[in-house]
Amino acid sequence: MSGNERVLLAHHPHHLMRKSPERQPVFADESDYAHCTFHLHELAREYQLQLHAWCLLPDRLHLLATPDKHSESLSSFMKGLSCRTALHHNRRYGKEGSPWETRYRSSPVEPGQWTLACMCYIERLPVMAGLSKSAFLYHRSSYRMRLGKTIRYQLDDPEEYARLGESIEERAEAYRLYM
Repeated sequence: MSGNERVLLAHHPHHLMRKSPERQPVFADESDYAHCTFHLHELAREYQLQLHAWCLLPDRLHLLATPDKHSESLSSFMKGLSCRTALHHNRRYGKEGSPWETRYRSSPVEPGQWTLACMCYIERLPVMAGLSKSAFLYHRSSYRMRLGKTIRYQLDDPEEYARLGESIEERAEAYRLYM
């Protein structure tokens, strides 16, 4: 394997991250975030990914996803999401080229406690970045959805999360305490 190849594993969670060069904003307002969120869920279905957690920050996005069948679907998914986001960004702001760095980052995540830790990390990013005092108050991540505070639940809960309780409410409360 050369230094440019990614380690991608089918049926295994991956922390995916895409960022802009020099922290330039890609998402400027709610329209930008809504556009990306829509395509995030649409492409996850199209490429048969289980989407466990996500967070959109002004200059980057973080996801935790597991490919159902083929590990290559992660790359196809990220390419599709990056292209759709870039096209939207360029049309809206009169720009050319990609607002993203050349390559996205991907790290397989060990199942078990590490999967929960990665979900927590991703959903706490707005607090760590100083964008919100609480993960609950930040509307551009999967955290509010996980707690049942959105109209639709569009997450694929990993086994580790399912073991936190017998009901949706029990799991949400256990996870909230874990956070």
